Amino acid sequence: MQFFADQNCKLIDFLASRLSLSKNKVKSIIDRKKVFVNDKIVWIASYTLKPNDKIFVLPENDQNKTFEIIFEDQNFIIVNKGCNLVVNESFDSLENKIKKNYGNDVMALHRIDKDTTGVVVFAKNMQVFEKMKKQWDKVEKTYYCISIGEANFGFKEIDYPVFNKTALSTVVLVSKNNGLSLFKVRTFTGRKHQIRIHLSKMGYPILGDYVYGRKINNIKVPRQMLHAYKIEFNFEGKKIFAVAQLPDDMKKIIKKYGL
Repeated sequence: MQFFADQNCKLIDFLASRLSLSKNKVKSIIDRKKVFVNDKIVWIASYTLKPNDKIFVLPENDQNKTFEIIFEDQNFIIVNKGCNLVVNESFDSLENKIKKNYGNDVMALHRIDKDTTGVVVFAKNMQVFEKMKKQWDKVEKTYYCISIGEANFGFKEIDYPVFNKTALSTVVLVSKNNGLSLFKVRTFTGRKHQIRIHLSKMGYPILGDYVYGRKINNIKVPRQMLHAYKIEFNFEGKKIFAVAQLPDDMKKIIKKYGL
């Protein structure tokens, strides 16, 4: 997780606010030398940050966290969202959780499903939001998913309308085994449920998707196995890049079934 300081403040206070953790928990993280300031380890909790200092925190292996911030600069906050959490339009949404620490100007630039994990991008203010919305079709979005069926292709381009709107995706087969396929998917339009619908139409519905897919009696999963893995875009001459590593539930299926 990477942050940038916007004023003079103590490291422990800054991280307690940004990570939504108690100061005792933050001190434990600092004591275990998991915090870097300007690429150097800092183990003094009272260390004074200066404006524009870069702070990096090595990730904690906490399965109960619903999200973690994986990138931040003066314009954007990029989050790795957990499952069972809506992005916005709900009191207990991810957007409202972010607003508690960053203020009401923060806005989600896009959405992923409640049970889809991975990258979500927030603009820190309306000016950034409006600029990015105009160029959102140029954003490169990469997903991983586990689907039912062993694919008989290596690469496919899907141009199939979703809810009567143009929708374009590309699908790359990563591996297949034991009646399942692991796909890497890129989307070039941002239609609701686009990947789920496209893969279902191809005959390879996403494992755990009971709306567009089907159940498999011998494999039980708590959600659809779809993860927003990576996002890349340019903003005002700067390249923004963030990766959300695969969640444990997908890793377990991949390992168990030899994908």
